Amino acid sequence: MTYPLNEALNTGFFSPQVAHVCKSGRYNGLIAALCFTALEGALMLMPTASHALDLDYQHQYNEKDRDHTDKVMITQALDNGLAFSFQMVASPAVKENGQPGQPFEHMTKDALKGKVKYSHKLTKRLKFKPKFTYSQGKDKKSYKPAFKFPYELNKSFSVIPGYYYKVTTYKDDGKDTKRDNVWSLGGKYRTDRMSIGIARKEIYSNQIAFDGKKRNYSNKFVIDYKVTHRFIPYFEVADVYVDKDTDERQARYRVGFKYKF
Repeated sequence: MTYPLNEALNTGFFSPQVAHVCKSGRYNGLIAALCFTALEGALMLMPTASHALDLDYQHQYNEKDRDHTDKVMITQALDNGLAFSFQMVASPAVKENGQPGQPFEHMTKDALKGKVKYSHKLTKRLKFKPKFTYSQGKDKKSYKPAFKFPYELNKSFSVIPGYYYKVTTYKDDGKDTKRDNVWSLGGKYRTDRMSIGIARKEIYSNQIAFDGKKRNYSNKFVIDYKVTHRFIPYFEVADVYVDKDTDERQARYRVGFKYKF
C-alpha cells in the first residue's frame, strides 16, 4: 500500500531536515502529518544553525468535556540561551449530533503557535526565563509575554515563581478583548532520570472566567522519566474549570513525550 506521506518524501516536497525527523517509518498517520507541518514552520521561523531539534508530542483529554486535543511542538535552542518553537494544535471535528469527536478522527487545525524564549543565569542558583508566545486560532488570536525565575534550593529541589499577561482578540467584533493576568508558583524534584513537579496558577481577568467571577485558578501535577538521553515520556493531570458561569471543575489529562534529535 502506498502512503501519501511516503510519496511526498520521495518527490522531495518536504525539506531533507523534515524528512529525516518525520519520515513515516517512525510516525504514521496523524502524528506524521502534524510533525511535518510543525517542523516545516519551525525551520522557517528559526535562524540557520547546526543545532539539534527537540520534538514534543502531546495528547490531551478533558474528563467532563470528553474532548481530545493533539499538539506537536518543535523547538531549537541556540548556544546563547535563545530558543525558538513552533507548535500546531489539532482536534477531532465535532460530530453532527454535537458530541465530541473520537480521537484522531477528522482532525481539524485549532491553532498555530510561535514561541521565543530565553534563559539567563542571574546567579549560581537563580535563572531568568522570559518568553513570548503568539497564537493564531480559528476565530481568535493572542499574544502572551511571560517570565519565570527558577531557583534551585539544592541539587534536587527547585521553586519556580512566574507571571504572564495574555491578550486575546476575536474575529467577532461583538466580543471584547480578553486580558488575563496570571501568577504561578511551582516546585520540582529531580533525580538523574525522573522529575516530579507541581504548580498552581491564579488567573485574574477583565471578563467572567469561572463561577461567574473574573478570577480562576488551576493546579497541576506532572511527572517525566528519562528512558534514554533522547526519549523522555511524561504524564500530567490538572484541575481546571468546566464552564465560566458555574463552579464545576474537571480533570485534564495530558500524556506525551519529548525526543531530542
